Amino acid sequence: MAKNLRIIPLGGLGEIGKNMTLLEYGRNQIIIDCGVMFPESDMYGIDLVLPQFDYVVENQETLRGIVLTHGHQDHIGGLPYLLERVNAPIYGTALTVGMVERQLEEAHVRERATLEVIDDKHTLHLGPFRISPFAVAHSIPAAVGLVIDTPVGAIVHTGDYKLDETPTGGRTTDFNRLKELTPNGVLAMLGDSTNADRPGRTPTEQLVADTLDQLFAEAEGRRIIIATFSSVLARLQEIMRLADKYGRQVALTGRSLQQNVELARDLGYLKVPKGLLVDIKANVPNDKLVILSTGSQGEPRSALNRMAKGEHKQVQVHDGDTIIISGGTIPGNEEDVGRMLNNLFARGANVIYGPLATVHVSGHGSREDMRIMLEKVQPRFLIPVHGEMRHLHLHARLAQENGLAAENVFILHNGAVWTTDGEKAWLDESIPAEDVYVDGYLVGEIGELVMRDRERLAQDGFVVVYVPINKQRKLAGEPRILSRGFLRMDAAGSIMDAATVELKRELKRNGRNHEDTVRETLQNFFYHKTQSRPVILPNIVRV
Repeated sequence: MAKNLRIIPLGGLGEIGKNMTLLEYGRNQIIIDCGVMFPESDMYGIDLVLPQFDYVVENQETLRGIVLTHGHQDHIGGLPYLLERVNAPIYGTALTVGMVERQLEEAHVRERATLEVIDDKHTLHLGPFRISPFAVAHSIPAAVGLVIDTPVGAIVHTGDYKLDETPTGGRTTDFNRLKELTPNGVLAMLGDSTNADRPGRTPTEQLVADTLDQLFAEAEGRRIIIATFSSVLARLQEIMRLADKYGRQVALTGRSLQQNVELARDLGYLKVPKGLLVDIKANVPNDKLVILSTGSQGEPRSALNRMAKGEHKQVQVHDGDTIIISGGTIPGNEEDVGRMLNNLFARGANVIYGPLATVHVSGHGSREDMRIMLEKVQPRFLIPVHGEMRHLHLHARLAQENGLAAENVFILHNGAVWTTDGEKAWLDESIPAEDVYVDGYLVGEIGELVMRDRERLAQDGFVVVYVPINKQRKLAGEPRILSRGFLRMDAAGSIMDAATVELKRELKRNGRNHEDTVRETLQNFFYHKTQSRPVILPNIVRV
């Protein structure tokens, strides 16, 4: 009996982040990437969002390996959590594997994985899957796309890519190897959709290098502070080169930045002139110093945000400092970034960011890049991946404008099961693929009900009510009402007094189900008086 290939996205569809895709053939399964998503502003108290791993755990005896396209957190950050539940070999380029190894060691799960280094010149065999990486240009070195030969045809997973002929890291998207690897055509392409709403080509990284050179020249006599993503190593290399050119030394602040620079130096991806790096506490004149920092997204505890608030132990922002934010704002972080920028301006800094100069370009291809990729690959089927719903639809529309039949383009959701026999394709019954919330050491214990409670608490606060009752289950004293995040008790005495009177009246009238009576009475009362709905927490005390 002929087997079918099943492609199951567990994350990365209809969202930016937590990219994870399964390929399944018979009793064989491989995973491509395993990332995290950072919480949106209404996910109160949540640290990270993971894909749901249940299907993988239930079928772990069929898991042949995990193949990684590159080392960004939205592609590797979920691995420590997955490896707490399964054992699996992990394959990636040297830099990607180095970044994964550090994460697994910190999470104390390193022994649960075999780490194997692959490159874009070799082919990997995992069960019935033959996996051949090809180089792609992206905002982190050693990124790859994948050609996956299966018994029913070749699958191309583009990974995250752009078509940059002058990347500062010198690594372009290798269409020649892609063509060599697909002599019999491509059955299906899983294509990055992140920039599907941006026309034209994504600008080259060389424009950022030219802009930074100009800003270094204009900042003569002043300290330079640059915030960027700690994984954009090609840009870090360019900043090191410019610092050396302009006679400055470089200090690093931010743990992830320090770790990535050390790793990239060890693996040869970053070349740092001798004596260029100095400790953040070193006594270097301001006009001879560049501070490289984390925090381009305005993260609350990041180094740059602490500087903006005046809370950084080693660095105080001075009047006249040149501060360059060399990182595009990730959707959902706009408020945090805006608040940080305002604080930096208030401290007298000369802040340069996206709208003012080309200090960042995307690592993802825009519409013309995507059209060229479709033209080069010419897949029979397209599955847009890596993007919010509008990006997936726009990618699908672009493919249809370029000749792909509408019935051969599949816009999927996380958990969808796309199935093919090599000739036709269809959708089988979906599998569970919900968001899994990480809150401190809690993984998966925080569900939708808790999240809704947190949202209500954040909006209207809560009220705790102590109700004394006797053995006959009747009111045995004055109820006490305490409020947090709703009304100041000293400023709302009359409302609370009226609420107490109303509550006593209802408890005497309906004295059996005290908790429901308290909750219903006060919810109705406070909404009538304030148009707010605080969370009511009854506490029945027997006296």
